[in-house]
Amino acid sequence: MDMLLVPTDFSTCAENALQSAFALAKRSGAQVLVLHVVFPNEALDNNIYNTFWTEEYLEERQQALRRWTERIRQPVQFGQVKTEIMCRIGFPVPSICDVADEIKADLIVMGTTGSTGLRGAILGSVAAGVMAQTTLPVLSIPKNRIFDFTVNAVLATDFQFTLSESSIRVLKQVIADLKGKLHILHVMEHAEAPRQLEKEQQLSAILHPIPHEFHYLHDRDIVQAVVNSIESLDAGLLIAVAHRRSVLHRLFFDRTTRRLAHRAHVPLLTLHDA
Repeated sequence: MDMLLVPTDFSTCAENALQSAFALAKRSGAQVLVLHVVFPNEALDNNIYNTFWTEEYLEERQQALRRWTERIRQPVQFGQVKTEIMCRIGFPVPSICDVADEIKADLIVMGTTGSTGLRGAILGSVAAGVMAQTTLPVLSIPKNRIFDFTVNAVLATDFQFTLSESSIRVLKQVIADLKGKLHILHVMEHAEAPRQLEKEQQLSAILHPIPHEFHYLHDRDIVQAVVNSIESLDAGLLIAVAHRRSVLHRLFFDRTTRRLAHRAHVPLLTLHDA
């Protein structure tokens, strides 16, 4: 990976996401761009005369962003990670996606919950909006979590996807340094469904040389099956591929997914079908 984008609202959850991004960048040699989106009316306060102070307010936000970023980028631990900051006026989801495209980001790292008010809106439901609109991989960090390289990872799959080369590269780099094991989980709605041996071989070829093993479960409640597997396998990372017919689409882009996001409490790496 060459470039990581980290949107922030200065919340604790955003701080966890930035620490996670620094840890990934330190291992991969990537650069980190920290983005703060300022709402168009945030500095106006319904006073037409305040429009003259918008540029000054934006500069204040940029200085605050620089101080916040440098505080987290501890010199001893992450001082060698090349870091830039950016403030942009706009609305969170399109701004994040636009900046990600402009800087050719390999991965977006963001929190799943933020602070309250306008600044808090950049995270939370916006994370779902970014995942739905971008074709880039997104690593979402839940509240009170930091990406942990000592844990196991669970890749939830229905085997019905084709990853792009960029997604494969990000996937392998994210999990390459894991001290735990990668568990590939396929939840079957019907007990009589056959094992996908050919698909297993294809996925194994993509993941080589990363150690992994396959698990099959029969459960009509996909969310519960995934949550149970995360707990039983002591996993600290959930990976899924977003496409219309995938497990992730059923889990993330409807109410069921919101249940999973609240119940799993682990970082989620979202990849996209080519």
